[in-house]
Amino acid sequence: MTCTAVSEYGGLNRDVVHLMKYSSRKNIALMMGGLMARMIPKPDVDFLVPVPLHKGSEREYNQAELIARGASSVWKVPVLDCLRWKSAVPSQARSLDRAHRVLPDGAISVRKIEPGARVLLVDDVCTTGGTLLAARKPLCDSGAVVVGAVVWSRRSRD
Repeated sequence: MTCTAVSEYGGLNRDVVHLMKYSSRKNIALMMGGLMARMIPKPDVDFLVPVPLHKGSEREYNQAELIARGASSVWKVPVLDCLRWKSAVPSQARSLDRAHRVLPDGAISVRKIEPGARVLLVDDVCTTGGTLLAARKPLCDSGAVVVGAVVWSRRSRD
């Protein structure tokens, strides 16, 4: 699966992501999505599918959904919030141990989606790619076609 990032995670981009996620700045996520959509050609998809908010998260909103909504306002592609975590898993960003960054099979489930629907996954940061792959599997198992993923930032590999 191809994942397109519009920035590297670090410096100002890291600060913006943290402000958006940990200071309840929802408007920043919408702006990030709009800017991201202006930087990447419009995808040939039926839906933008945000990665779900981790189960048990303290956050009152899903930043990936807001980023998707910002991109949707530019691309005019609807957002389909159809993924859910089946169980609580540790945050990929906060896990220092690479072994704990592996997500269990079936960690994410999908609500009904039309077979053959072409979708693009949306998230804020790609750390290991594990969350995006965990989100891709149930979509594909349901008959959707995941054409790729788009994220605001990608962490550099250590």
